[in-house]
Amino acid sequence: MKKSLLVLVLASGVLFAQDSVGVDQKKNMQELEVAMAVIQRGFLYNDDTLVVGGVKSLQKRIMHIEPPSKEDEEILGKGNTYSYKYAKKEAKKISILSEEILTHYNMGEKYTAMSRYKDALKQCLACHKKIRKW
Repeated sequence: MKKSLLVLVLASGVLFAQDSVGVDQKKNMQELEVAMAVIQRGFLYNDDTLVVGGVKSLQKRIMHIEPPSKEDEEILGKGNTYSYKYAKKEAKKISILSEEILTHYNMGEKYTAMSRYKDALKQCLACHKKIRKW
């Protein structure tokens, strides 16, 4: 079972692998959701392979996050908009939290690792609430 789940994670990563120039944001968000689900499944099954694989997949995709395009990009430029800066800040926070997930999980502090997972999920939801107006 572990091997089949690992193969599934790796296959999805390979299938959706793209360079940073032409990242499809919808696919990127789907991959991020899959990575979060894999981490959660790893906690539920106490499976190191799933947790580590999910975190690595999350870290690989998180830096490609960009907010939806808005009309203020024409005036300010894409990198100077509030939504762009906020999305990048949240991505950095999630990246740091994902590293903490790995650190605590490898130290055997599984409840602390799960707490960092919850914090990372909160960051995801905060961005969706502010930027995507959920």
